[in-house]
Amino acid sequence: MKSFTPQKRYILLAISSLAIITACERTPSDDAVLPTFPTTAEVFTDDFIGMGSDFYFPFADAKPDVFSVDQTEGFESFSSIRIDVPNATDPGGSYAGAIFRVEGAGRNLTGYNALTFYVKASQGVSLGSAGLGIDYLGDKYQVTLNDVNVSTNWTKVIIPIPDPSKLTQERGVFWFAAGTQGTNGSGYTLWFDEIKYEKFKTQRQVRSEINGGAASSIKTFTGSSITLSGLNQTSNLENGKDVTVIAAPHYYSFVSSDTAVASVSPLGIISIKTSGKTDITATLGGVPSEGKLSIESLGNFPQAPTPTRAPGNVKSIFSDAYTSVTGINYTPGFGGSTTVTSLIQTTNGDILQYTSNNFTGIMFDNTVDATGYGFLHVDVYVDNPATSIGIQIRDIGANKTIETNVFNGFPEGDDKDYRVNMNGFQAGVWKSFDIPLGGNISNQKNNLGALILTDGPNFYLDNIYFYK
Repeated sequence: MKSFTPQKRYILLAISSLAIITACERTPSDDAVLPTFPTTAEVFTDDFIGMGSDFYFPFADAKPDVFSVDQTEGFESFSSIRIDVPNATDPGGSYAGAIFRVEGAGRNLTGYNALTFYVKASQGVSLGSAGLGIDYLGDKYQVTLNDVNVSTNWTKVIIPIPDPSKLTQERGVFWFAAGTQGTNGSGYTLWFDEIKYEKFKTQRQVRSEINGGAASSIKTFTGSSITLSGLNQTSNLENGKDVTVIAAPHYYSFVSSDTAVASVSPLGIISIKTSGKTDITATLGGVPSEGKLSIESLGNFPQAPTPTRAPGNVKSIFSDAYTSVTGINYTPGFGGSTTVTSLIQTTNGDILQYTSNNFTGIMFDNTVDATGYGFLHVDVYVDNPATSIGIQIRDIGANKTIETNVFNGFPEGDDKDYRVNMNGFQAGVWKSFDIPLGGNISNQKNNLGALILTDGPNFYLDNIYFYK
């Protein structure tokens, strides 16, 4: 966010004129009041506090009708928020998740350093995630605490705020996401109570991290963009425990050692401007963060081969030469993935860059019917000729859903896939692959929904399309 300060104007006038101007300047009245926002700490304590009438917003793919106020259960009371987490096969949604957003202008939470709440469940579970800062209005100050152990007894959870001074007008005061990964798909009930913000005197920041706290390097090209990852902050709580949360980029102040080579936005997006080298570092709350990303830009990227196949014989996934038949998600964020995927925008078109890949995917927004199509085409560029890349062409079946937790394993249910390895590269030269739609998907390729990419670990892709 940019901050603006009034420019001082120096006027060379006669003494008498200056006196007149000075006398006419307006200064803030002693009675002037700057805008303020409520400092209300409580979100839910037996009832919702100052939230307004429209405050509950389920996540788009979560089951919407899981929330109620239980008038028979509570922490030292008889009231709590009840969440009925659905079974994994529930047609209304396979998990529960929502935000609680203040209706209106928001709250000033700068006087607190933690979000706290009590939680219990109908059986021992791990709450997938909880936190603050999601408001569907930019989520600038999102904080995420993952894998919270929940028992059948009330337990207090403390989520430290990375830098409370940022929360001058926050609307997203609480959110959660809960699935059935640890219950073999069986649903259960959660209860939340005493959700509020607190100030702990001895809580302190232990460290903050970018790039997972590591010092690593990457080679890239002019026009590319890289999103910083591994943004974590660890606090030592009053009970002596260290708690680590994922902090949104806006909590940090990012620095590029050579802004002519690359700049960093408040969202942690690095834009490569020209050839050269630069180091990306950061501070959080004025304290240097651990971790560094060293970037070497090699200048303009070599152009991939220009496709020549007739558009009528092509169903394109990613290529500037054709109109795509579906949108894609090239940063799906699979659990356990180390991949950093960037979109390079060159004068010759867009290219996908993969760094430190172990496994990731290109997920189609809509399934593609490749019945009658014989091949998948991919153009690949590598720096290391020993590179080997695994690609899985996944048909996700009639239910059009990738089965859970098999992104890097074998498909289940009505899914099918076909797997090949791409190798035989020459460093610094584009290589084209035409992969037959064979194997397990020979007779099932009418619901193609993803390409899973393994190994590498570093490569570039362009001109991804199916063709006759």
